[in-house]
Amino acid sequence: MWRGQLLHRSRDPVSRLKHGGKKREESLIRGTVCPRRRDHTHHRVKGTSPVEIRVENLQYVYNEGTPLERKALDGITFTLSPGTILGVLGGTGSGKTTLIRNLGGLLEPTRGRVLIDGVDARNHGPGLKRNVGVAFQRPERQLFEETVFKDISFVLRHFSDCDEAEILRRVRAVSDLMGLNIDEMADRSPLALSDGEKRKVAIAGILVNDPETLILDEPAVGLDPPSVAELIAVIEDLKASGDRSVVIVSHEMDCFLPLLDLMMVLDRGRMAAIGSPGEVSDALADDPAMRDLLPAACLLVHDLQKAGYAIPSDLFAVPALTDRIARLLGSPGGCH
Repeated sequence: MWRGQLLHRSRDPVSRLKHGGKKREESLIRGTVCPRRRDHTHHRVKGTSPVEIRVENLQYVYNEGTPLERKALDGITFTLSPGTILGVLGGTGSGKTTLIRNLGGLLEPTRGRVLIDGVDARNHGPGLKRNVGVAFQRPERQLFEETVFKDISFVLRHFSDCDEAEILRRVRAVSDLMGLNIDEMADRSPLALSDGEKRKVAIAGILVNDPETLILDEPAVGLDPPSVAELIAVIEDLKASGDRSVVIVSHEMDCFLPLLDLMMVLDRGRMAAIGSPGEVSDALADDPAMRDLLPAACLLVHDLQKAGYAIPSDLFAVPALTDRIARLLGSPGGCH
């Protein structure tokens, strides 16, 4: 039984605490101590309170003051309100990865600020990891523990003061959220899972720490269509809960468009546009230099509207969009 991974393995810090009588290990990351218990309705993991991220005139320069100096971000300003889903687009070298590294506290701005609930991220210390969780491209490559349960629970077992019952509860909660049957998978090696399952386990290992904002870097890369559909369902579930913000960074944003509240386009380190997907399309679709950066569905809706067809600016779900186009093309009154 998977509970045995906590109860009977002496090297597990929780087991040592409960059965060995030794002094509890000091958490290495102070910000990841177990938060107060809270209601997890339908096994959802919920944060203490939603947080706002505000980025003010963010600039980041690599190798500043050297012959290799390169400005990766310049003058980025936006607000990510609690519960918002933001999509970030841009070509290679546009600054997407640098932006999410600044949001996650992995880089410090050269100039400007990243504010987490009004507090400069540089002053959050390790506690920032409780507020912002980052899943970089192909996070499954970071799986390293012997079993699925140990991988998901790693941060709680090693860097928190959560007791055994809390760890079990939170692992089950995030597993349910990610669509993982932890009772069946707990003792399996992560390396024996499918690519889609590995990605889910990796993201669960981030969510178990209760970040208020989840950043996903190219989350659909390398996944087959069924696995992408499952990932979208997870993000839909997070959106429905309304207690987390999600940032999705992707070259291929079409499949995520129906979920987005905001879409940002970066171009050579500067923010070309931000707004709803429809607003961004209206701003950039007629610019030849920007058009190729936009999702195909955005361009289709924009071009149909420009041609006089009555298409809602936020209609990006493929079945609904296809049905609407078919009805318009079959109806003389569809074009005004």
